[in-house]
Amino acid sequence: MSHIQVRKTLGGKMQYAGREWWYDFHQIPGLFEEKIVFRRAQKLMQQFAPITKSWNADLNSEWTVRAYFSAKMVLAASVMAQSLRYAEEHNLRAVTSYLSYYTVMHSLRAIAFTSPNAAWNDGELLMMTHSKTINVACDEISQFNRDLSGRVKQAVLHLKAFRELISYRAPSSGDRFPRPNFDIYEYSRCFLEVAQLQSELLEASIEKNVTESFELQEKVLSQVTDIEMEGVHFHDKEDWYRLEYLARKHPRPTNILHIMSEGHVEDFFGSWCADDENEDSFDPDEDWRILFDVP
Repeated sequence: MSHIQVRKTLGGKMQYAGREWWYDFHQIPGLFEEKIVFRRAQKLMQQFAPITKSWNADLNSEWTVRAYFSAKMVLAASVMAQSLRYAEEHNLRAVTSYLSYYTVMHSLRAIAFTSPNAAWNDGELLMMTHSKTINVACDEISQFNRDLSGRVKQAVLHLKAFRELISYRAPSSGDRFPRPNFDIYEYSRCFLEVAQLQSELLEASIEKNVTESFELQEKVLSQVTDIEMEGVHFHDKEDWYRLEYLARKHPRPTNILHIMSEGHVEDFFGSWCADDENEDSFDPDEDWRILFDVP
């Protein structure tokens, strides 16, 4: 039995916006009206229906990878958020613009990867530009709260500009410039909850419309595990191990929360631990749940 099956057998569901959910949302109820979440959930089910009603081996592999990659964005955003907090506490201001921006960007990417309105394009989605990611994610957020979406887009573009200012212009004033009125931690948690919500609705649509099983395609999995940048090839053996496990034990998409195993979460954060223990070193194990209630 896979960790996914165990989680579904032992886990409980939460009632919210006329549906049952595996995840206990914290930010969504405070930022979005429940009746709007209810309507948006219905609309997303309608948008996922044509996908799941035409389900095949390609779609099965694509959406499994999209769910897995979204889970990685949750973990990556959480590492960035912990790093940001550490940098703020230790006056590492030279890197806070980078960490602020990428905490948010990873969170927005999770929304894009779980959106029925973002095309796979033979894996090009995984390399979507920052500008397009911001546009796609903010379009999804606007379906819940249009005013918030506008403020988010403006703030994220401000964070992007600030990061580029520090990185490329080396200002003599350091980082003493106006910043957006934007709580990185609060809003990133909201973005990850939107991604979780979308992934749960995809899973619900699969359960409703898909009866046939398919094997995961290695050509699709390799788009996560193997990548070439600037002529340099990178192979991630940990991603390969996790995806090979899914191929054997649960070769179909599930929601973000459930696709994470406890071992994957522990190993992901552990990969950023210091080689030599030092009480002053950054400790990524300090707060795994800084943005998302990981298992």
